[in-house]
Amino acid sequence: MLKMAHLLKFLMELNPHTSPVRLALYNYIKTFCQADEAITPQFFEIFFSSLFEFPHWYSNKSHLGHEMALLLKNFNGFYQNKMNLMEIRSPETVQIFEVDSNKDCEDMLKKFLINQHGLNAQVRFQFEQKKWLAFVLAENQKLYVYQLDRRFIIRNGFLEPLRKNLMLEYGANLELSSEKKFFFEISPQHLIQFQLKGDKISGSITRGYMFQKIQDFSDLKIHEVPRLFWPLKRTEQFFITRDTDPFYQDLTKKLYDISQGLWEKNSESWQNYMTILLSQSDSALENVYIGDKSLEDLILRVRQILTTEKSEPCLTIQPKNHKSLPRIHELDSINS
Repeated sequence: MLKMAHLLKFLMELNPHTSPVRLALYNYIKTFCQADEAITPQFFEIFFSSLFEFPHWYSNKSHLGHEMALLLKNFNGFYQNKMNLMEIRSPETVQIFEVDSNKDCEDMLKKFLINQHGLNAQVRFQFEQKKWLAFVLAENQKLYVYQLDRRFIIRNGFLEPLRKNLMLEYGANLELSSEKKFFFEISPQHLIQFQLKGDKISGSITRGYMFQKIQDFSDLKIHEVPRLFWPLKRTEQFFITRDTDPFYQDLTKKLYDISQGLWEKNSESWQNYMTILLSQSDSALENVYIGDKSLEDLILRVRQILTTEKSEPCLTIQPKNHKSLPRIHELDSINS
């Protein structure tokens, strides 16, 4: 069976930088695939669907299909025709249907998700930024979070979302499932693949229609990858209430303690700590807890204290931290 390593080697010998099609395929495999991963028709389906996220590729799908067909024919011939190219659907044959009505779109998405997870699955939608977050509580009590939009294609005779692999999985305790690879769009044209092992995370981020890699990270805490941390927290706010959100509770407690004077002024670093905490709080208010009056009020109080008392000598701030959240010296990374 042919592996991704074989295709990467073949592309390198062709100098992928001389062709946008070859370069996009090379970047995608290099970033998101393992060398020993088998080449399957499903891989190309996901790859072409990812390309068609970008109007550039869909409007040039004839050229894309022609060059991909030639590339795969030569690659397959080089390796004694071990692949059945008839199983790989040409991108030229893909037609995208955009559904204008939000109601019709949600009905179609719900039907797709029920087919994926069973008749007893509970489905809820949150519409934002011209796309949907779909929350699916399955019979196994796992929660699946999909990023979906109004674009559909026909697969095996059924109308399905163009991209169905942008999904997160949470266990019954509402924590991200471990040992699984997830794709997620963290902002327009920025795609991340990551995997959680224990409490450490590894993955890569790409930008744009050529899947240019802009960041690799390995064995970090989630809060040490701000590009992922804030989109995750923004998504989780729709199914984790602020009363039970450890991050929100810890953040507001720190701000409240400072606003009430409950800290020990015995270190010169207190102003730096307050500055970092305010920066983190501003990011949380802007990216996640938008319009939260309680948080906004606490931020204003602490900022006032920092402004009026910054000249006073202090020695240490020892706020109580939730064990699963960043310590004082870790706050810098979450605002990077």
